[in-house]
Amino acid sequence: MNTRDVMPSRIEDEAACARLCVDFANHLDARRYDEVLELFPIDGVLDRMGTVFSGRQALRSFLDARATDVTTRHLCTNIRVRFEGPDDASGFCCVLFFQGRAGEGAAVALGPPSVVEYHDRFTRANGAWLIQERRICMAIRA
Repeated sequence: MNTRDVMPSRIEDEAACARLCVDFANHLDARRYDEVLELFPIDGVLDRMGTVFSGRQALRSFLDARATDVTTRHLCTNIRVRFEGPDDASGFCCVLFFQGRAGEGAAVALGPPSVVEYHDRFTRANGAWLIQERRICMAIRA
């Protein structure tokens, strides 16, 4: 049996971690909160500018508390993944963040976009990469 058939390459691992950044943004914007939660292990942590949500229940509470009349778009760029072991990695991503008031047709912007940074720790569990910890930091305030 070829080792390639058993273990994914580092390029595949990097793509899987980068996809977590994009999937988080897309699921969050579409309010697919069950899918957002699946990106984290049971003990996953989200630190949103100093407010920490630890574990699935806390993450669910954060997601459920999001305003329903605000539309968001998170555009991820400059994604960087660094491996610290076979099943551990860190990541960085710049995110252009837009907010708009939901209504008929396209949302109306609530102001200029902001830029935040995602500082991540990824872990592989049962063959799948997950976001163990995401720290969101403001880089440029609108």
